[in-house]
Amino acid sequence: MSEKWIEQLAMDIKQKDREAAEDYARAQHYAGVAMERGRDFFFTVVQCLQDDVDALRRELQGDATSAEMALERVRPDEVRIARARFPWVDARLTRADEAITLDYAKGAGTAGDPQQDRVTRSFAFRVTGDERLRVEEAFTAETRGYETPEEFARAVMEMLFSVGDRSDSARANSLNGGGDAAGVQAA
Repeated sequence: MSEKWIEQLAMDIKQKDREAAEDYARAQHYAGVAMERGRDFFFTVVQCLQDDVDALRRELQGDATSAEMALERVRPDEVRIARARFPWVDARLTRADEAITLDYAKGAGTAGDPQQDRVTRSFAFRVTGDERLRVEEAFTAETRGYETPEEFARAVMEMLFSVGDRSDSARANSLNGGGDAAGVQAA
């Protein structure tokens, strides 16, 4: 039989550390949900990007701005999107655990140096209280969220192919080396 002081110590732990233990269990659960559903989310994003790249290529076919453009599946968790000119684009979209990273360079005209003026944008999977998975841009003052893979794929296409968008070069100077998005949490 336990001594009284052991019973009291156990009761104190149960009372004082319960909230931290419940928070930890919830965070572990959300991390599991993000890992499990994140693979499917990314797979669907890649399918949408392939459809969007193909559609954009068809729309530009025969125009003076038409150029070689492709989406290449490098690995199951990484794709490369490239366009030769008008605008030129060199991008990689990668999923790692609970994050997606978009690393790219782009410019008007013909291909420039893809090692210069690269922009890295990090996105973290978030699990809502009702266990819906969404993606949020990390390391920014204004968090932008995407509820569906289709919505996120459209945003990626717009980031890569919007013409005359100079906000990226300013972002490159202030955000490059932003690191990986980490920490799944409830939204």
